Amino acid sequence: MAETIIAGVSPGGLKETYEVKILICYLLHSLEAPLTLENITEVCTDGGITDYFTLSTAMSELRTGGQLTEEDGCYVLTALGRETAENLKQALPSSLRDNIIRQGIALLARLRRQNEVSAKILPDGKGFRVACSVHEGDLDFFTMTFFAPDREQAEIIARNFSRRSTEIYRSLIHTLTE
Repeated sequence: MAETIIAGVSPGGLKETYEVKILICYLLHSLEAPLTLENITEVCTDGGITDYFTLSTAMSELRTGGQLTEEDGCYVLTALGRETAENLKQALPSSLRDNIIRQGIALLARLRRQNEVSAKILPDGKGFRVACSVHEGDLDFFTMTFFAPDREQAEIIARNFSRRSTEIYRSLIHTLTE
């Protein structure tokens, strides 16, 4: 029997709502972190694990069924959702479970990095200042301010700092301590 093809779903991906419901519960249970709908959608649809419409239906059914609740714009599992993840995870292929956890961990790492790096563009009478910093919670590792004569250059500085902050920090520490 030929496998049904659904746009956006890779071969071996999930096409049934019940499977996607288990997947979402497994993802949230394994990561032990609340995720926004956008985060869940990114992890589950990137790479063709499932399609957006099946995911949306599954999310709706999980909320209605009491496995998920929304708190401050993020979804968390209820006791019933945790039980679903623990009891039904074997219904998902192990390769799919591994893949979804890898993608979830990568998402959390990216979100953490975004929260630890900031580059703010501030108007200055003669141009713009770009305040760049790397921090963790209340601890600032370093803060630097750059001058840019126009907004376009300020945005380039902010974008490049955000993308390459780890490399910049390492280079700066190396230069200052050699």
